[in-house]
Amino acid sequence: MLRGAFLSTTHTGTGTGSGGESAKQYAVASQVVGGVLGVISITAVAVHHYEQDKAATEIKRVEGERVMEVKRVEGERVTEIKRVEDMAATEVKLAATEIKRVEGERRLSEERLRAEVDRYKYDLQLRYSQDFKSYQDAKEQANKERGGTGGPQKEEETH
Repeated sequence: MLRGAFLSTTHTGTGTGSGGESAKQYAVASQVVGGVLGVISITAVAVHHYEQDKAATEIKRVEGERVMEVKRVEGERVTEIKRVEDMAATEVKLAATEIKRVEGERRLSEERLRAEVDRYKYDLQLRYSQDFKSYQDAKEQANKERGGTGGPQKEEETH
């Protein structure tokens, strides 16, 4: 486009101009081309810096999102660990409570069995002593007052 403008007859007259005019036109054209190349170069540098800034901004944005995602995942992980630890602690407490309950029942059962054995031993001793009949009558009277039956003692009376 510039080349055509310099060769047009409006600027050069009839086209038979002197060689000096042609040199001037060449000098002006090269200055214009140099100026255009300078503007293009400055524009390229500006675009390059703009794209670098844009890329840097995008990198910062992506890194910021990554940091936020890491924090979110870390928070979820901490929350899940806490939930599992709390669940495990609750299960341990329940198990400890159950163990205490079972141990209490076992001790109570042992005490009942010991008392039963002691009563049985005492009954055996009385059976072979002269106080057996009065002991047996008192025991039956106590059972009747409680509303219960003699249980094993009834079997002993029928023998």
